[in-house]
Amino acid sequence: HSVVSGGSIQCLGAGFFRIAPTNPHLREFHCSFEEEAICMFTQDKNDDFDWTRHSAATRDTKYTPNTGPSGDRSGSKQGFYMYIETSRPRKEDEKARLVSPFFNVAPKNPYVITNPPAYCFGFFYHMYGKHIGTLNALLKQKGQTTSEAPAWSLNGNQGERWKQAKVSIHPTSSFQVVLEGIRGKGIEGDIAIDDVTLEEGECRDPPPNLSSKSPSTSSHIWLLCITLVMTLLEGQR
Repeated sequence: HSVVSGGSIQCLGAGFFRIAPTNPHLREFHCSFEEEAICMFTQDKNDDFDWTRHSAATRDTKYTPNTGPSGDRSGSKQGFYMYIETSRPRKEDEKARLVSPFFNVAPKNPYVITNPPAYCFGFFYHMYGKHIGTLNALLKQKGQTTSEAPAWSLNGNQGERWKQAKVSIHPTSSFQVVLEGIRGKGIEGDIAIDDVTLEEGECRDPPPNLSSKSPSTSSHIWLLCITLVMTLLEGQR
């Protein structure tokens, strides 16, 4: 479900909302695609094909054993996620676009000069296969005739595991976020997404997969301090 204004909106079934609704006074939005209504996300009618809601593995062990996840982001075979199926009849560069509901930004005080409000958009992605194309996150603002603003993009094989993306966005009016999957050169190019979130404020914590596996700076400083102390003690003997 989606959490807004301290309450909740339960995805009750496909067609419950005829149009993408607006969530007033956004505080937190989270979607793991467990319900068929997929948290009021909609398929773009002007793209080439649709995202598919799925559980367990996307791969066909006979024809495409080396692409797509084996379960949702939590590792569950019962949990759901969204993915693009890149087998035939799909062709290179065809796009599938998943569009979020509208989100309102906080009303602006006309007497106070402030920066545009900040939101942290996050999601988990799985991009495994030798034919992986591109995954884009785009910001689409209401009332603007200009093209959608790119917020995040990644292409190519990222390995057989779920990774997290986080990006700060700064909309000035009601907005939607578009997740766009683009088919690569072949059939081993399934791209999946799960656990989409939107929170007020700048992104603070770096995604786990982006943090270095080498010892942190604080660890190096701590080891240096111990070395200096040991050296001083040795010198006093």
